[in-house]
Amino acid sequence: MPFAKNFAATFDLPFPGDRLEGFEVESVEVRDERASVEGLHRYSLRMVLCGPGGQQAVRRALQPLLGGQPTTFSAYGNPYQLWCDRPQIESLGNKRYGVTASGAGMRIALEAELVRFLGHLEAAGRLAPSSDAPSHEATAQEYAQAYAKDTYRQVNRYRGRLRRIEGQAEREPGR
Repeated sequence: MPFAKNFAATFDLPFPGDRLEGFEVESVEVRDERASVEGLHRYSLRMVLCGPGGQQAVRRALQPLLGGQPTTFSAYGNPYQLWCDRPQIESLGNKRYGVTASGAGMRIALEAELVRFLGHLEAAGRLAPSSDAPSHEATAQEYAQAYAKDTYRQVNRYRGRLRRIEGQAEREPGR
């Protein structure tokens, strides 16, 4: 199962101090939660944003960030599709907004779906014929491996940035 840092990295959540559609991000916290359904992993998200525009502007700023359903990979290489429920936004006063959302991840059969899709493209005549082309299974496996590699790279960049920010915070006086 992908853990909270992987969830945050896959959604490319902002860091404190970042800007998000005119709002400054004051804090971001993602935690792993207990799930009641086998194969489902749950997350809780809490962010504080500061800026003008009200709750609707916050919702519009969050839509591109949380509205997708990206795929990520566990440490074992298993694919998971992630999603977030509709965020709850509360005014904290002084143009500050608290955002909470529940997220989830479910293991998916990515390679099987890719094979099915390639078969559909072939049946529809949308794949260029080739006598030396690898099988649909081999193509799907190759794609899934490259996709996982790109995803791991993205997650590692995010985690590296998070470690640098956390290290900076520890070195700041008064912490």
